[in-house]
Amino acid sequence: MHTTDSIDSLNIAYATAPEPSSYNAPTGFVRDNGISTVLFDSIASDTATGRIPHFISVDEADSLRAEALADSFPAIEMRPAPSGLREGLAPTALQPDGAGTTLSAIMLGILILAAINAPGLARALKSYKAELWSTRRRPNVFDDETNVRLPIAILLGFIFIIFGGITLYYVPARPTPPTTPGALASMGLAGAYYFFQICAYCMVGYAFADEEQNKRWMGGFFASQAFAGLGMAIPTIVAVTCPQWATPAITASVSVYALAHTIFIIKGFRIFYHKIASLLYFILYLCTLEIIPMFGLYAISLYFTEAIR
Repeated sequence: MHTTDSIDSLNIAYATAPEPSSYNAPTGFVRDNGISTVLFDSIASDTATGRIPHFISVDEADSLRAEALADSFPAIEMRPAPSGLREGLAPTALQPDGAGTTLSAIMLGILILAAINAPGLARALKSYKAELWSTRRRPNVFDDETNVRLPIAILLGFIFIIFGGITLYYVPARPTPPTTPGALASMGLAGAYYFFQICAYCMVGYAFADEEQNKRWMGGFFASQAFAGLGMAIPTIVAVTCPQWATPAITASVSVYALAHTIFIIKGFRIFYHKIASLLYFILYLCTLEIIPMFGLYAISLYFTEAIR
């Protein structure tokens, strides 16, 4: 009993234990004229299991803080850089594309027919090569030129209609999804435009040129269409079989047609130009037979693309 009274008379105030993750010193204190137990509480706290010492240097404290911060982050699994030998894209199934299959079959059929008639096509292209640019009234005696046989001319016309029609179907963008009726309608539209051009150019040649000039002009037209059809074949095949390359392929196909038709227009200018006054007729010809029909063709093609799905 005496011992308890003597301890109470010391006026001891016990320090509150710091937080487990605290870096601050204990804040224990005693009343005035009492005995402080801060040192004893600190020693007891420093020896506690899992506790960080309170009385350490600043550098060590910063190091411990950094380690604690690093431990708080989730573990990151370090993986080796891809070597390129064992990685790849997951295989995905191709979407069924009936239009692409049908168009591929049509293109394959016309190319097989062209391969069967390869000798005749070679002779026709040799003749068309001279007709593409020449405006001479009588061929040179040393020129090895022959008239293009009608079946070969029709075959080259169908090549232009098929590949030109598919190109027209993909302008201005690949239809989603492409359909066989839409592609066939574009081929029919390209064929109608081809026939319209033949009739229109024959009428102009009959009205403004003599027989020889008309023959040279129409020969240039058939030659330009033949080379354009063959030139559009590869880009069109790429557009149909590789949809991801459709846009640049169709751009290349349109560029081939534009180049061939520009050569034909320049040949027509060389045939019909006589004096400066003839420029007025040439401008009227461009507006009537080249520019306006082209816009009409584009508008009808867009209508078919939207209507036939």
